[in-house]
Amino acid sequence: MREKLLEAIRQHVIAEYPKEACGVIIQKGNKQTYIPCHNDADDPLNTFVMRECDYRSAEQEGEVIMIVHSHPDVPVLIPSEMDRIQCDYSGLEWGIMSWPDGDFCTFSPRTDRDYVGRPWVLGHADCWSIIMDYHKREYGIELRNWSVPYEWWVGGKENRYEDNWRDEGFIEVQTPQPGDMIMMQIGAPVTNHAAIYLGDNLILHHNFGNLSTRVPYGQYFRDRTVRIVRHKDIPNAKNPYP
Repeated sequence: MREKLLEAIRQHVIAEYPKEACGVIIQKGNKQTYIPCHNDADDPLNTFVMRECDYRSAEQEGEVIMIVHSHPDVPVLIPSEMDRIQCDYSGLEWGIMSWPDGDFCTFSPRTDRDYVGRPWVLGHADCWSIIMDYHKREYGIELRNWSVPYEWWVGGKENRYEDNWRDEGFIEVQTPQPGDMIMMQIGAPVTNHAAIYLGDNLILHHNFGNLSTRVPYGQYFRDRTVRIVRHKDIPNAKNPYP
């Protein structure tokens, strides 16, 4: 990266320290420019939430080619799993500068990562996240993201699976085929978990606090199954209740 860009990032990081700074690099013609943005996170010392209007304004000035933020007072500059997840979803290269060390690293979206072995990050890498990713990669189906970073199922006041599966284009079926979503109720008063049926009695899921994995669709999961649904745009999907 050009020293002029690094210096612009460095000056913004210094100005925001000990909070996390955030901004974008845009490309306009042959010129690249760093544009500082506001960090609207509730805890700006440990995370960042880029102000949406700042990002939209930068887009009007040129093509956004990199998201940048800082990691204050870290012993080693390593992207967190949250950083990598957000980078994956952004589809853009990311850059991080540590301070006061001033180290800088970049990383790119993981477009070919396996479905298995993903760390759990509530609201960002959870059971619904892997359902979304599977449908997008395997079928080109874009599902809305209604994951949230809190345990919404506790107490039964929210019922996100039951409230959303029909609106997302799913239809209920009796016999699973590969690609179907199996909705479950596990240790909660509402439907709070889902898996993808892979065929051969295997499911893919991301259970609370664990790595995503493929496991047999055994008695434990069968006893907790609420319904099996299939997206209407999956090949050979038929509405059993016309």
